[in-house]
Amino acid sequence: MVRHAIVALVGLCLIAGSLLAADKEVKGKVVKVDAAKKVLTVKTDEGNKEYTVGADTKFVGPKGGVSKEGIKDERLVPGAEVKLVIAGNNKTVREVHLPAKKK
Repeated sequence: MVRHAIVALVGLCLIAGSLLAADKEVKGKVVKVDAAKKVLTVKTDEGNKEYTVGADTKFVGPKGGVSKEGIKDERLVPGAEVKLVIAGNNKTVREVHLPAKKK
């Protein structure tokens, strides 16, 4: 009985761990921003990729502050270097790490 409980607990931990590890980081340059469709096109090592920005996507500055403008942030322009945290579906953006503001 105890053995079954331990096996179930280990299995549950493995499943939970794989779900948490499903997010991945992508670095690249912004190619296009479509605020109306809420889509970012980013040039990565694998070529141009389109990612969907949701209502819960966080836009984070280099010092950790969160942008209130979201996809309309002035730093999100073609050529900007960004880091994205992508959800397990490989399309939805959880976080966009923005570059520093230009003076």
